[in-house]
Amino acid sequence: MMMSILKKCPFYRNSESLTTGRGLGHCDLLGQGICEGDIRSCEKPDLLRKQLSEQQRHEVSKNEGEQRQKDPSKYKVLVVDDEEPLRKLIVAFLSGQGHQCLMAGNGVDGLNKARQIKFDAVITDIVMPEMNGIALTRELHGLYPKLPVMIMTGYSNEYPTGSAIEAGARDFIGKPFGHDEFILRFNKMMRDQQISLDIEAKQREILFQAQRESSERINELKREIENLTSQFSSGYRGGRL
Repeated sequence: MMMSILKKCPFYRNSESLTTGRGLGHCDLLGQGICEGDIRSCEKPDLLRKQLSEQQRHEVSKNEGEQRQKDPSKYKVLVVDDEEPLRKLIVAFLSGQGHQCLMAGNGVDGLNKARQIKFDAVITDIVMPEMNGIALTRELHGLYPKLPVMIMTGYSNEYPTGSAIEAGARDFIGKPFGHDEFILRFNKMMRDQQISLDIEAKQREILFQAQRESSERINELKREIENLTSQFSSGYRGGRL
């Protein structure tokens, strides 16, 4: 006769007796109740599956955050400009920092690439044939609200900073610009993006911990969020550094 293998429940408490099959333990998921600590014998299987799914998503989010922290400076960037020399210059700037770049010659081409490939950031010119940078940014913001977009232009009077920000851009840089200014602004944009992602991850964990009534961890997460929020650069994001 084969011995049944226990499928241990992560919400079971006082589990030291499980291996011997003696006694029953407390169910931390339901807040009360007695069980054997075996997932297969749970009295609330739907609730258990939901909580296990939430826990798995939390772990995935945590692992992704840890991976970004290990290598936070390598991004996949889409560079959109109808002028080939400038496209190649921006790619050279970013490639020199270790980023992976793809190019598009206009807004339509850029939008099609963004629909097919997941980018960490987009750098786009404003004045382009078929679809300008403002329209492209608006489309990208509708598809990927969290995607950071930097708009560059030599037409600051015709296309003021406000119009770029309203379309969903994170930053706005005027031509001409040098290597150091561009990299500084790009790094700032991506640093703020990372802080935003970290805050959202911790807010999700607060909801997860609240379901488990872990007040100590919730207070710790709130302090971490306050610290992250204070790291945002002062001033509005579209302004000059």
